[in-house]
Amino acid sequence: MNYTIIENFLPLDDSDKIENTLMSNEFPWFYVNSIGSEEDNKRFYFSHIFYHNNLINSSYFYNLISPIIYYFEKNNFKINKLIRAKGNLFVKENKNFKSFNHVDAEEKHFVLLYYANTNNGYTLLNDKVKIPSIKNTAVVFDGSIQHRAVSQTDTKIRTNININYL
Repeated sequence: MNYTIIENFLPLDDSDKIENTLMSNEFPWFYVNSIGSEEDNKRFYFSHIFYHNNLINSSYFYNLISPIIYYFEKNNFKINKLIRAKGNLFVKENKNFKSFNHVDAEEKHFVLLYYANTNNGYTLLNDKVKIPSIKNTAVVFDGSIQHRAVSQTDTKIRTNININYL
C-alpha cells in the first residue's frame, strides 16, 4: 500500500491560522447524519465544503485551502485537477469508534488529508495502517484505498481537511 506522511507540512503561522479558524465559534460547520457511509447513521459529524463540482463553495477557500495546495506542490506533488476540498469536525466520543470503510469518490483520484489539531483519533488505511491525528501533518494516498475515520476521546473536537484530486 502506497502512502506518504509529511510532518510539519505548513509553516507554523499557516498551521496555527488553519487550526484557529476551524476551531473558532465563527466558522460555519454543517451537520452530516452519517460517517463514511449512509449506513453508519448512529453517529454524526460536521463538514464544510470548500470546493466541489468545479466550484469554490466557501469564502474560506483562499485562506485555508490555497496554502495547503501551495505547500503540497512545493513538496513536489502535483494537483492536475481539484475534485473536492472539505473540512471535517468530529466530536469527542467515549471510545475510539471506527467509521465504515469507504473511498471518497468512485473515479480514480488521490487523497490529501491534513490534520489541523492533535488528538488521539486517527485514520485507518485498509484496516492495517494507523495514521495518527497530529497537528500540521499531511498524509497522501491513492483514493482507491479503503479508509475510515476513528474518533477521538481526549479533545472536544477533531478537525481535518480532506482534499481529493487528480
